[in-house]
Amino acid sequence: MEKKEKHRKKSSGNSSVGEILIGCLTKEQIAQLLDVIFAKTDVAESIDELKKVDPDVAETLDKIVSLGSTKTREGPVNRLFSNKKILELWDSLWDKWHSIVAEVGDEEGKYAVQDADWEPPYFDGYALAEDLDEIAKDTVPLIDDVYDIVKNPNIFYDTIEEINSNISSYPEWMGEGEGCPLGKNVTRCVLKWFWLGSQKETQPGIVFLARANNLEEEFDNVYLNDDECLSFFVKLPDTICRQIYEQFNDNKYKQKVDETHSKWHKINHIYEERFDSTKYLETCNKHLAKNWQYGKPLIDDAIAQGNYQKADLLLQKTFLVYLHSDEKNVWYPETSLLLAEQKYYYEDDEKEIADLLNLWAEVSEKIGNAERTGASKLQSVMYPTPEDWIKVIYEYKKLRLDEARDVIDTLFLEWQKEMAERSIRTGLDKNISSDTWIHWLIESQLDVPGKKEWFLKKLNEWLDCLKNDGKAFKQQWILLARLTKDLPDSDNLKKQYPTFFKVVLPMDPVLSKLDKIRCEKLKEMDTGIYVSIVIDIWKEHLHCILPDPTKSHKSRYYEHAKWMRALYELNPDGYKKVLSHWQKTHKQRRNLWHYIKEEQLPV
Repeated sequence: MEKKEKHRKKSSGNSSVGEILIGCLTKEQIAQLLDVIFAKTDVAESIDELKKVDPDVAETLDKIVSLGSTKTREGPVNRLFSNKKILELWDSLWDKWHSIVAEVGDEEGKYAVQDADWEPPYFDGYALAEDLDEIAKDTVPLIDDVYDIVKNPNIFYDTIEEINSNISSYPEWMGEGEGCPLGKNVTRCVLKWFWLGSQKETQPGIVFLARANNLEEEFDNVYLNDDECLSFFVKLPDTICRQIYEQFNDNKYKQKVDETHSKWHKINHIYEERFDSTKYLETCNKHLAKNWQYGKPLIDDAIAQGNYQKADLLLQKTFLVYLHSDEKNVWYPETSLLLAEQKYYYEDDEKEIADLLNLWAEVSEKIGNAERTGASKLQSVMYPTPEDWIKVIYEYKKLRLDEARDVIDTLFLEWQKEMAERSIRTGLDKNISSDTWIHWLIESQLDVPGKKEWFLKKLNEWLDCLKNDGKAFKQQWILLARLTKDLPDSDNLKKQYPTFFKVVLPMDPVLSKLDKIRCEKLKEMDTGIYVSIVIDIWKEHLHCILPDPTKSHKSRYYEHAKWMRALYELNPDGYKKVLSHWQKTHKQRRNLWHYIKEEQLPV
C-alpha cells in the first residue's frame, strides 16, 4: 500500500491522477474510462472507501448504482446530483439572476427603454420579467434538493425586495411604468420556497398564505403571476387547503376574497366547491351579474333538482351577462346568431359556451320548447366551430327535419352571412350582399343534385355582370378580390402581377380554417379556369377603384403609387389613360409624382 502511494505521488507531481485525467481527456473519454473501471471494480467497496474521503460523492454514487444503469433517462435527474453539484448549478443561476437585477434602476441600463428619440424612456417590466423567468425555468427543478442546503428562508423575499427598490430608484421623469409582473416560473420558485419554509410550522397553510400575501402587500412594483398562484394553491394537500380556506374568513383577507377578479377570490371559490357546496352556490348566485361563468354551477344545481324553468331563467341571465346586455335585451338561441351578437370574443370561452348551449337544448326539451331546443343544438356547433362548414352543415341538415325547421333555416342564413363577412374582413363587410359567391359555395355543399352546375352558373352570371357593368364592379370588387385570391392556382398571379397580388388582393399572413375550406371547396368545383376570367375583369375595371389623390392624408401618396403600379402591371393602356387624367387634374401634387417616379413608372 505504501509503495502504491509513493508511485501515485511520483507519477502525478503536485496533481492527482484524477486532476490530470480531467485536463487530458474529454468528458466522453472520462465517462468511458469510468465505465471500464466500474465494470471491474467492487462498487460497494468503493463506496465504503469514498465515505471516508467525501460522503457527498459516496452518497451520490450509491444513488446512481441503486437506480440501475439499464434504466433509460432523458436529461439530468436532479435528485441524483451531489450536494456540491446542486450548489454549483444553483450559484451559477443566481449569478445570472443578480446580474439582471443589477441592471434595474439604471436609467441607461437594459430595462430603460426608449421607443423613439423624441419620447422619454420608461421602465420595461415585461422584459425584466421575461429574462428572470428564463433563469427561473432552470431554478424550479433544483429547489426541493437545494432548500435545506442553502438554509436561507428569505432568499426570494430579499431579491424581490431588491427588485422593487431598484424599480423605485428610476428618476420620476421616466414615468411610473407598470411595475414587473413576474412570470410563471419565478412565481413557482417563490411559492415553492415559501411552502418548503412553512412545512415545519404548526399550521403550515396559514403561514404559507401569510407569506404570499405579505409579498403582495409590501411591494407595489413587483407582483406574482395570478394563474400560477391559482394553480399552486389548489394543488396543495387537502388539509392545507382547508386551513387556508378557513383563514380566508379572517378580516385581513375578507375584502380581497370579495373582489371577483382577484386571485384570492378565485382560490377561495375553488376551495368552496371542495369544502362547502352550499357556500359555493351562494357565491355563484351573488356574483353572477358580474361574471357569466358563475352561471353553470347554478344551472347544474337547478337541473339536478328537476327545476327546468329555473334552469331556463338562469341560462337567460348567464347569456345576458356574457353578451354585456341589459335585462330589456335578453338573448334567446332561436332569435339570432350568437356569433353576430357578441361584443367581445375570447377564444378560451368557446367550449364553455358550447356546453351551456347544449345544456339549454336539454332544458328546452324538458320544458317542451322545440324551437329553442333545435336552435340551441345548432348554435352549440356554430359557436365553437363556425368555420367548420362540414360540421355545421351536417348539424343543419339533421336539425331542419324537425318542427323547428323555420328557425333552423333562419339561423343557417345568418351563419352564411357571418361566413361571408369574416371572409372579406374589411370595414365594408357589414354592407355586403346576402347573396354572394360565398353563400352559393356553402349552398353547393348541401348534397342537392346538380348543385355544382348551379354554382358555376351563378358564378358565371355574376362575373359577366361585373365585366359589363363598371358600377357593379365598384360595389362588389372586394368580393371579386377574395375570389381571385381563393381560386385554385391563383398563386401564379404573384409571379405575373406581384404588385397587384400584394396591393389589391386580401392579405392572408396565416390561412385560417375558413380560408382553407373556401379554397378547398372552390377546387372541388373545378374553378381553376376562372383565374384568367377574373383577371380580364380586373384589367377592364381596376382604374375605377384607384384611391383618389384629393383624399390623401397629409400629401402621402405611397398607396396611390402602388395602385398605379398594379394597374400598369395589368393594363398599361389603362395606366396611360389614368396618368393623362392625373397630369391634368393633379399636376401640382409634387409628392404624388415623386412616389410614382419611385415606383419606376413611366410619367
